[in-house]
Amino acid sequence: MFKNVSGGSGRHRTAAPYINPAVANILKMVEEETRDHALVQSIYFGPTALTHIRRVIETGGSIITDTTLVANDIDSSLLGNKGAKVLCFIEDPQVVSIAEQRHTTRAEVAVDYGLAVEGPKLMVVGSAPAAVGRMIVRRQHEPLNDVCVLAAPTGFASIVQMKERLMDSDLNSIVVRGKKGGIPATTAILNAILREIAQNPNG
Repeated sequence: MFKNVSGGSGRHRTAAPYINPAVANILKMVEEETRDHALVQSIYFGPTALTHIRRVIETGGSIITDTTLVANDIDSSLLGNKGAKVLCFIEDPQVVSIAEQRHTTRAEVAVDYGLAVEGPKLMVVGSAPAAVGRMIVRRQHEPLNDVCVLAAPTGFASIVQMKERLMDSDLNSIVVRGKKGGIPATTAILNAILREIAQNPNG
């Protein structure tokens, strides 16, 4: 029903998109929520991304967002009772202070704070391309085996290319390819994933 591709520049991913019944159901929910078929066509799921997010929920891990707008719009009733939590460090005073001292973005510092949280993590990027770039850099220096990235910032060529770089890395990821994305799309995708996990906890 869905082809998990877009018109992005990725040459390696379009031939064999990863779709299983759970992913297909998530894409269907996103389309029903957004009425944006082009968005749905642009969503790439890494083969083990959904398994990782199930583990985040089941083990009381963390969903870490790059903006309070996404954090506030997550349906917390879908997080279950295992202690999974939603965190956002973008407005943390220490993050703001360090970013000013280093002359860098709050998004990059917030990624470092998020990656320091113990346990399995879903790093959600709906607004800040710099956060995607920082995770790619961090992966070059450390395993990040307990991390999955949901990347859906929107914008022009540099952002499109950065999302493709994330896909071409070995980071576990879900990526909205091309120029599609943004905060509403990110929230719709994330809530659809959580709804699928809540309805089918065993996969």
